[in-house]
Amino acid sequence: MSISISRANLPGSGAPLITYNGITIWTRSDVVVPLKHTLKEQVSSMYGRVTKTREGRKIEIKIPIYGFWNATVLPVLFPSAILNFVRGARMFGTTDLPMTMIAKNGDGIYLTNVQLTGLANLKLKANEQIFAADATFTALIGNNKVPTTAQAVISTFPPGTTPPYYAIGSGLTYAEGNFPQTGFKSLAWTGAWNARTGFTNIMTQDGWDIAWEVKTTDDLVDGIGPVDMFIDQFWCSASAITVGPTTTNIDGNLDFQGTNAGVGADIAGDSDNLVLTDGTSTITITKAAMTESGIVFAPGKKRIAKTVWEGTLTFTTGAPNQMVTVS
Repeated sequence: MSISISRANLPGSGAPLITYNGITIWTRSDVVVPLKHTLKEQVSSMYGRVTKTREGRKIEIKIPIYGFWNATVLPVLFPSAILNFVRGARMFGTTDLPMTMIAKNGDGIYLTNVQLTGLANLKLKANEQIFAADATFTALIGNNKVPTTAQAVISTFPPGTTPPYYAIGSGLTYAEGNFPQTGFKSLAWTGAWNARTGFTNIMTQDGWDIAWEVKTTDDLVDGIGPVDMFIDQFWCSASAITVGPTTTNIDGNLDFQGTNAGVGADIAGDSDNLVLTDGTSTITITKAAMTESGIVFAPGKKRIAKTVWEGTLTFTTGAPNQMVTVS
C-alpha cells in the first residue's frame, strides 16, 4: 500500500482574532472550540449497552486572554451581571450575542449565542500577564432555532442564515485588528487591608492571585437541551505570600483563636475592604476576611505562608452590594 497526500487538502492553521460584544479578544495561546456531544446510554436487560442517544448540547470555550486591561474590555470581561449578580437571573436573555473567530488564512467560526460564564483568574505580578487562567464562554442554541437545521460552510460574517449553534467559515476576509499594546498589564501590585496595623502597604513575594467562583445551572427544555443558564453564585478570593505584615500582625487578624474565633462565628464580623493596585488600576474586594495563613519553618523561605482573603456580601436596606469592583 502506498500513501500520498495533496498539500492542497491540508486543513488551515493559525491563531484567532476574536470579536465579541464590541471588543477584540487576543489570546496567549491556542483556542479550541469543542464540538462534543453529551451522550446517554440506552441499555437493555438482555444485551447491556445497545446504543447511545444525543442529549442537549452546549459549547464551552476556554479562552486564554492576552493581558490587555483597559476601560473598553473590562465591562465585557467582568460584567456587572456576574460581579453584581442577582441569584437566579438568566444569563443569556432574549437577544443572541454572537462571537466570531477568524484566522489569517480566512478560516473561521461564527457562534450564534454566546455569554461569558466564567471569569479568568488573575495574576498580579511584575512580568506576568494579568490573565492567569482561561475565561469560559458558553455558546447555546440561538433564539427560535432548532438543532436539526443544517448549516453550510459560509464565506461571510455574519452568515446569510443564522445557524442554530455555529457556522464554519472558509475564504473569509481577514482584517488586522488593533493590538493595543499600551494597555498591556504586567506590573507589581500592592495591597491595603483598610488601615489595619501592618496591612496598609502589603507587598508580596510572588504577586497576588485572584480567584473567582461562578456557579450556574442550565435552563433546560425537553427536545432542545440548555436554552439559557441561571447564575447561582459568585465569590472571590485573593492570596499572596505577603511582605510587610509580621507574624504578630497575621496572628492578630486570622481569628484562629481569640476574638471572633468561636465555632460558628461569621467571618464578615472581622472584615475590611482589601484594595489592590498597580498605581493606575484597582481591584477592591469589599469586606474581605482573612481565612488562611501559616508559619513556615524552613531555610531560605519567608516565615509567613501564603495568606488568603475571601470576600463577603454586604447589604444595604436588605439588598446585596457588589462584592468586587474592577477598574
